[in-house]
Amino acid sequence: MPQACGFSLIELLVATAVVAVVLAAAYGWVWSVGSLAATTDDRVQASTIAGALARSVAEDVAGAVEVAPPTAGRDPGGSLAFVHDGVDEASEDVVIVWDPARRVVWRNASGTYVADHVRDFSVGFVLGDGRRVGGATMRAADWRSIRAVHVGLAVEVGAALVRRHVCVGLGSW
Repeated sequence: MPQACGFSLIELLVATAVVAVVLAAAYGWVWSVGSLAATTDDRVQASTIAGALARSVAEDVAGAVEVAPPTAGRDPGGSLAFVHDGVDEASEDVVIVWDPARRVVWRNASGTYVADHVRDFSVGFVLGDGRRVGGATMRAADWRSIRAVHVGLAVEVGAALVRRHVCVGLGSW
C-alpha cells in the first residue's frame, strides 16, 4: 500500500497554534512601534511649527522700526503691530494676531496664517529702562520706549507640547 503524502490534521493544528502564538507576540510589538512612531511624529511636527513661528516673529521684530499699539479690538497680550520700513522697500504695517479659538497665529489678515496648533501665544515688551511689561499691562506712554519684544508660545500636536521663547530687539534701536 503506498504511503500518503502531506500533513496530518494534528500536524496542521500544531503548526497553526505555533503561528498564532508568534503572530500574537509580533502584534504587540508592532502596535508599540506604531504608537511610538506616532508620538515621535507629533513631537517633530510640534517642534517644527514652534520653530517656524519663532523665526517668523523674530524676523518681523528685527525688521521693525516701530512697535505700535494693537488695532482696536485686538488683545495686546496676544497680538503685535509693527511698522517695517526697509531701505529699498515701501513702508509696511505688520500685524500678528493669535486666535485662541482656532489655535492659529495670523499675519496681516485672517487666511494667511503663520502657524496652527498654537495653544499659547503671549506678548511682552522690554522697555528702555529695562522693565519687562506684559502686552496686556502696557500703558500709553510705554509704547514709545519699547526696545525689545518677548513672545512666549506653545504648540501642541497630539500629546506633544513644545514651548519656545523669542526675545528680539527692534531693528532700528
